[in-house]
Amino acid sequence: MMIPHNKKGSARLALGTLMVAALAACGGGGGGGYFLPATSTPAADTTTVTGVAAVGKPIANSTVELKCASGATASATTDADGAWTASLKSTDYPCAARVPYVDAGNIYSSVYGSIAPIPTTTWLHTFVSAPGTANITPLTDLVVGAIAQQDPAVWFTAANNGTLSGAITPGALAHALAQVRQALATLPGRLTLLDGFDPITSPFSARPGDAADGFLESYGAALKALGLTLSQAATHVAAGQQLTQEAYVATAFTTPNLTAFRVGAALTLQGQYAVSIQDPNRGTTWATAAIDSSTGNLSSVELGPYYGVAAVDQNRVVELCSMNAGTQRSQYVFVSEHLEPVTDPTELQGEYFTEYENCIETGKSRFESDGSFVFTPKGGSADAPDTEVAQAFTPEGAVKQENGGVSVRHAKAFKYTIDGYTKYVYVMVSTRQGSTTPELNGDTDYVLMGVSEMPR
Repeated sequence: MMIPHNKKGSARLALGTLMVAALAACGGGGGGGYFLPATSTPAADTTTVTGVAAVGKPIANSTVELKCASGATASATTDADGAWTASLKSTDYPCAARVPYVDAGNIYSSVYGSIAPIPTTTWLHTFVSAPGTANITPLTDLVVGAIAQQDPAVWFTAANNGTLSGAITPGALAHALAQVRQALATLPGRLTLLDGFDPITSPFSARPGDAADGFLESYGAALKALGLTLSQAATHVAAGQQLTQEAYVATAFTTPNLTAFRVGAALTLQGQYAVSIQDPNRGTTWATAAIDSSTGNLSSVELGPYYGVAAVDQNRVVELCSMNAGTQRSQYVFVSEHLEPVTDPTELQGEYFTEYENCIETGKSRFESDGSFVFTPKGGSADAPDTEVAQAFTPEGAVKQENGGVSVRHAKAFKYTIDGYTKYVYVMVSTRQGSTTPELNGDTDYVLMGVSEMPR
């Protein structure tokens, strides 16, 4: 049967189409270029970011919100340890994240009464530059404030593609971290970040014993002593401002057994003296005190769980008192970092001292040339010479029979120069023999100090 001419052409076209389809299905052509494959954009890889949300303790069971330069958003929930994980595309970065923290507040105890704590919710922020670690803490909040140059909460709310992409650069992050270090150095104790620790990208655990977590606790205690909230601190840093007028470092001595630890203090922006105390046995406390304008010494406790203070020579040596069983007792003696330890207690011989206990002047004392120690109570007669006092300056301490039992006294001495004269300080801590309890009873367990008088 003959095929009409026009039908032959149709058949040829159909056959050609089938051959192309067959080659395409087989991936054939041997590089023959029979057709061009369709183009498409490769799918972005899925990446993971993890971190810890903490303030010296975990921010548990809270929602982390993320917003990214790509326009994408994500969320995650922190676990009991404050850890969180979120998935993002490789094209989403950089991002910013935040988490809410509910601060239960403090009970501001004072000799004038108490102010009930007021719980507040604070948003803490961080940057997520790339896959990996992105912690959310008060320190990362400072970094965000330093880069944003405004309240991090305000910046986060308004952040968009442009502000995220332009702000989060390696140079900006490095400059912000330097600004944060400067601000930390103005806090009580002149806080310093751990060597090699980046608040955003360094992994840590929000558990007791972790150095980074301990630093966050110190930071929080310092702010409470200054009366600053986390948000206020971030706003100060964003404006390039110091957090205090001047910061100080001292060593605290207390019971039991001459416990010694670093303590931070500062002159607040309002002109008060603030001290942050992280006692390894009693926990973290803080206090503020008024300053006598004529002497420069602390004159009275204003806020905090303490009821008395005695300070000498522009606060080079300070005694801080608490209330124990209805009686005011000296709990700490603070010795400024600028005082020099006295390694040979015979250097104290011949010096006259004013002794302070329970934040009041209790009498006069003298280290005699024969090594004995004589105390004369205020308004009374001299006690019998104490021939065992030198033993108190040894690691073993001096054993003494008190009314309530046997105690062990430990002592340290320091010296400093004022108006061209060398002055001495002794700190004595007594503890019931064998006890490791931080007790204060004025008998077997007490804290006192003596400050030498100017040459007569």
